[in-house]
Amino acid sequence: MQNTSIRNKREPFFNNVPPGVLILGGVIVGIELFLQIFGLEWRSTAFLFLAFFPLDFSTPYKELFFGQNLVMFFSYSFLHGNFFHMIINVAIFFALGKQIEEQLGAINLILIFISTSIAGAVAYQFLSSGNSVPMVGASGGVFGFFGFIKGKELIYRVRHDLTILPFLNLFFGLILLHIILVLLYPTIIPFQIGWQGHLGGFASGLILASMIRK
Repeated sequence: MQNTSIRNKREPFFNNVPPGVLILGGVIVGIELFLQIFGLEWRSTAFLFLAFFPLDFSTPYKELFFGQNLVMFFSYSFLHGNFFHMIINVAIFFALGKQIEEQLGAINLILIFISTSIAGAVAYQFLSSGNSVPMVGASGGVFGFFGFIKGKELIYRVRHDLTILPFLNLFFGLILLHIILVLLYPTIIPFQIGWQGHLGGFASGLILASMIRK
């Protein structure tokens, strides 16, 4: 009888995931699965059309479709370099996005993801120092979620005269981690870390924390 009661209390994982997180995360996973099935040629084509390529304002750039130069500031966040890259981002996306949507709703969740992803692309544009490597991945929006949550925590601490040392420790810890990751490329880590996108997403998340309320 006791075992039956315990089983009845257990719910599937997706029953606990808010709809906004489930839809956005599902789209990201679905795109990666599609590219896994259809291979490198499809992935290359998707990158060509939807990845974020830093714009060179000194030379004209021919768009592959109308509005590509604007769309890519957000569309890149739905593409990933490989399955492992996607899994890492989606796992963090679900964990942080669930917290945000439960407090603020699906519309604010989507707004934060779009805004911080765009901010990540803008940061990559101006901090990439002529780097022509395209950027892909949901990490700009994921770091936006992280910045938003920590921004709310920072506001709470300031308003209640609490120490902000935990926030500063986190901030400088993230900087140190990214410095290490950049130095490890390409000897140990075979892919570049888009630290510019992470920085832009995190910073914009902090700003949105002071703007978006329940």
